[in-house]
Amino acid sequence: MGKYEDDYKQLLDDRDRSERTSHPVVGTDRLIDVNEEMAADFAISNPAVHTERREDRYEEREERVDAESGGYALGWVSLVFAIASWFLWPVLIGATSVVLGFIAYRQGARGLGGWSMAIGAIALMLNLIIVPFYYAIT
Repeated sequence: MGKYEDDYKQLLDDRDRSERTSHPVVGTDRLIDVNEEMAADFAISNPAVHTERREDRYEEREERVDAESGGYALGWVSLVFAIASWFLWPVLIGATSVVLGFIAYRQGARGLGGWSMAIGAIALMLNLIIVPFYYAIT
C-alpha cells in the first residue's frame, strides 16, 4: 500500500478507537435527537444517555388525539341535548346541554361546545322567563 492508503487506514483505526473509548449510548442504534446532542456538548461531566423518548412522544400525541376526539364526541352529544331541550324538558335538558357544552369547549371542541351552550341557554331562558309571562298574560 502507498502512503495515502496507510494514512487513511490509520485515520480509520484512530476513529474506531475513539468511538470505543467515548461514552456508550444506551438504547437503540438510532441517532440521538439534536437537543440531546447539544445538551451533551454543554454538560461536560455527564455522559449522554439515550432513552426511548420518541415512543413517548408518539404516545403523547395519541393521547392528545383521543382527548380531542372525546371533546368532539361530547360536543355532539351536548348539541343533541341542546336541540332536544327545545322540545322536551327544557329546564333539565337545557341545563345539561350547557354543562356538557362547557366541558366540550374546555376539551377542544370550541364550536360544538359554544353552539350547544348557546342553544341550551336560550331554551332554558325561554322556558324560565318568557313562558311564565305568556301564562300570566293569558
